[in-house]
Amino acid sequence: MGASAVGALGMISAEKAYAEAQSKTPLQFYGGFASGIRPDLSPPSAPGSSVVWSGLTDNRRVALTFDDGPMPDWTPRVLRALARHDVPATFFLKGINVLHHGAIHRDSNGTHELGNHTWDHPDLARLNYAECTDQLARTSTIMQQVYGTRPTLFRPPYGHIAGSSFLAAAEQSLTTVLWNAQMNENRFQDKPAGIVASVRSAVQPGSIILCHDTGPSNRLVTINNLDSIIAGLKADGFAFTTVSELCGLR
Repeated sequence: MGASAVGALGMISAEKAYAEAQSKTPLQFYGGFASGIRPDLSPPSAPGSSVVWSGLTDNRRVALTFDDGPMPDWTPRVLRALARHDVPATFFLKGINVLHHGAIHRDSNGTHELGNHTWDHPDLARLNYAECTDQLARTSTIMQQVYGTRPTLFRPPYGHIAGSSFLAAAEQSLTTVLWNAQMNENRFQDKPAGIVASVRSAVQPGSIILCHDTGPSNRLVTINNLDSIIAGLKADGFAFTTVSELCGLR
């Protein structure tokens, strides 16, 4: 009896808190960041889409992914390291960087996979349907102009998605790609070589591994140890592939 009363009070308190939050910052229906319904209530132009965190496989295959490039500071270093080990990867590109530095990936098609990472890296979980649609469409357009093909994969900045961004991705035939392993560079600034063992212990068959090929200097821990990371995972019996191949997306 007492437990039931406490549970009921807890539910009432949660409902009250939600109502108070809504009265201060109400969610916008139809077209706002949380809504997966088009603003004019018309049917979506796609029947559905998907989100992947990893590949569904028992085979020891993984996908390295690199976000935020292309940039001349580290992207060429990453490409050279991948070439040394004959390893393909998936790069999630910012449209504005493709506009200014797209030639860095001029030879990547056919070896690596190039995905959409929005135009200028906003938090899509805070943008409405029209803004999300624009971020993805502009990026896919510049990628098609520079590389000759439109991307089929999309990674939301920060891993943040809401109804509006998921709907926009679906309507542009983009599969949303997250990850289930990452580099955690901030843990290894004082012991950079430790990142190799950390990655080797975290990776599982089917892992999609989050890395970056530009950004704050602490991310150099990954770039400086990329050869050892790849060699270590190969020693553990892992082979490397692209996200689409790993997840059976094509």
